[in-house]
Amino acid sequence: MATYFGFEPSTGLKADIDKLLANLANKAPEAQYHLANEISLKLTDEIIDVLLLNLVDLMQHHGEGEGGGLLKFLGGFLKKTMHGMLKLMLGKADNAEVNKRADYLRARSLALPNDVARIGFKLDADTYQHFMHAFAQIEAGNGKAVTQELVKTMQVFNEACIVSFFDEFVAVLNLGMINRKGASVTRGLIQKESNSTVEKLIPSLTDQQLKDLAAYFKAMLVER
Repeated sequence: MATYFGFEPSTGLKADIDKLLANLANKAPEAQYHLANEISLKLTDEIIDVLLLNLVDLMQHHGEGEGGGLLKFLGGFLKKTMHGMLKLMLGKADNAEVNKRADYLRARSLALPNDVARIGFKLDADTYQHFMHAFAQIEAGNGKAVTQELVKTMQVFNEACIVSFFDEFVAVLNLGMINRKGASVTRGLIQKESNSTVEKLIPSLTDQQLKDLAAYFKAMLVER
């Protein structure tokens, strides 16, 4: 069996992706870069929402703490950073170039047996097992005992997300040396801020907030 991380895209995003891929497959004569660029922005926002901002309300259901503030800060930082990068790197492109960029969307679209359509990636089995062990302990009321395991696992997961959602996206873009260097700097900032937030967030959560976090992420971990 293989293990995956994946989330359900919004109806609008899924429809846009399906439309773009169909247009490219049918060799539609109309320029597709406008739709492709819109998808890049929407997908970026949904990834950040799923990984961070959707958790804000969840954290606040069982106490305030600093968790919500940390997530809001990082989510806002990532959206501002990524929007700025996309504005510089995305622009007019012919359909052949758009089709090359669409390889990223094809790779990130998961169609698993007996499952909903998801956006995601194959997750290392060890990371999946560490998540499952930590989540089982949290559900049993032993969340504080696995705080460090969860921090380390989340940091490994952060790197997997950066590789799958950032590196592989940048890899299909036709960028010059300056923009590639800019992407490298952006990657470093994202990695630093994400790991720092995890180190502060997880130990600050109450037992119930840890249970909420575990249930939320467990729904996006799939074994097939």
